[in-house]
Amino acid sequence: MRPLPVRDPELLRTALTVPRANAQGPDYQRLEYLGDAVLQLLASDAVYRRFPGAGEGELSEMRCRLVSGKALQGYSERLAVAERLAAQNPGVPWPPKALADATEALFGAAWLDGGLPAAQALFDALYAEADLLMLGQAAHASGNPKGALLEYAQRVHHAEPAYALLEREGPDHAPRFRCAASLAGQTAEGEGPTRRTAEAEAARRLLQRLLPGAAGANPPRPEPGARPDATPPRSLF
Repeated sequence: MRPLPVRDPELLRTALTVPRANAQGPDYQRLEYLGDAVLQLLASDAVYRRFPGAGEGELSEMRCRLVSGKALQGYSERLAVAERLAAQNPGVPWPPKALADATEALFGAAWLDGGLPAAQALFDALYAEADLLMLGQAAHASGNPKGALLEYAQRVHHAEPAYALLEREGPDHAPRFRCAASLAGQTAEGEGPTRRTAEAEAARRLLQRLLPGAAGANPPRPEPGARPDATPPRSLF
């Protein structure tokens, strides 16, 4: 198991002690309380810096996707939380929720032991750079596929996507636009009642090609007054 950035053995022991395992002594509940706040801070900082074009609502949704109990249960494998809990609480059953609770408690322990640097080191160990895929999907599902594609392009390819207007047809009161989005040798097209929505649809489809796991995003939000896009909706994340 990889070492954790918590040097105090008592703090580490407490962070991994489930409530039923040590009824008379400290368990992870108080550290979980503190760690929840620490993790919220670090996750907020991460999405704020990585998605400069996202609004408050989108940032909040991405943060929730990072720190939800279900997400923490999955990410806890990277810190071998289940193995550590089993070693600290031999013979004591604990629910799956304990994985998320103990993970938060570890953030509380890291904060008390080494302050922000230790907590940040734990955050970086928990969330790998590959988790940008999930963040991009969250932004995509929030109705910002162009922002998600730009973030992916800058972080992974050190470039920016290109957009091109391919066609404009229909009368002035009901135009139809067809645009293309290109990145890293891949191109996807999208249609919509405005150039903006057509580019967003192209970005959404290009993300699906570049990120095979992103096959379930919501379609871009329609602009006020725009007629529904005839393109069949797709799912994403």
